[in-house]
Amino acid sequence: MNLSLRQLEAFVAIARWRNLTRAADQIHITQAGLSLMLRDMETQLDCRLFERTTRSVSLTEGGARLLPLAERTLRDFREVSGQLGKLTAEAARTVSVAATPLVAADVLPQVCGELAHSHPQLRVVVKDVDRRQIQPLVDSGEVDLGLGILFRPSPTTVRERLLRLPLVCVGARGSLQPLLGARGTLSWAALRKVRLLALPPGNAIQQIVDAQLAPAAPAEDRPTFANLHTVIAMAEAGLGVAVLPAFVRGTCERHAVDVHRIGPPAVSIEFFSIARRGSVLTPAAVPLLAALKARLARFA
Repeated sequence: MNLSLRQLEAFVAIARWRNLTRAADQIHITQAGLSLMLRDMETQLDCRLFERTTRSVSLTEGGARLLPLAERTLRDFREVSGQLGKLTAEAARTVSVAATPLVAADVLPQVCGELAHSHPQLRVVVKDVDRRQIQPLVDSGEVDLGLGILFRPSPTTVRERLLRLPLVCVGARGSLQPLLGARGTLSWAALRKVRLLALPPGNAIQQIVDAQLAPAAPAEDRPTFANLHTVIAMAEAGLGVAVLPAFVRGTCERHAVDVHRIGPPAVSIEFFSIARRGSVLTPAAVPLLAALKARLARFA
């Protein structure tokens, strides 16, 4: 048996109008087409559903037993399909992202605030996680986008470079002034003379910094912290200076620290968005990424 919703709709229309012509008009089909549909339905059910004369159409006992089920089936389907439509519309307005705590706390709030005014219908869901968790969350489909720096190429994801951001030096208010060059920048040579606050040796940012400062102070001679917020707070306390990506400027505005560019050479780090390969991004991702680029451009 392979009854269709269209056949059930036709059956209910005939039962309601007791007239093939009116029923055909209601469901936008020819009377001949309606008769064929009803005949096929009766064949599949092996049951006559209507008594038909030249003047009237009336339900048989079998048709009367089928009618409540047919009406309930159509009603339930319309209700569920309406709910699915709302879910689809909600999904199109929603984008979920995974980012490190600093990006989630000090870059995305401003972006989300701007979108709340420019695109009030959009909903951004933010997961603040360890950098190592971002790729698995994207791969599993738990989030639409991963945001951050130094994502390596992967067969499971597609990278989009949003911006190149320079490395900057962060130090307690006024502490960097004696080290500044003529253009208000710090040289790598000058940074070799100060106490460096470091990220763990395995951190990709720290590896880039160490390559520029080589020969750098031994790792055991410098305070090391895993969290960028901690590094900035320690710099504020005067315990040393830190070399970090420029997107920390938003965080630094809330601390008594100075932030200066470094160079030559000017060293930059790429900020990426990543998405699962083969996935279709929700339309809400477009304004989010545009607003994020604009926000990051302020730090470039």
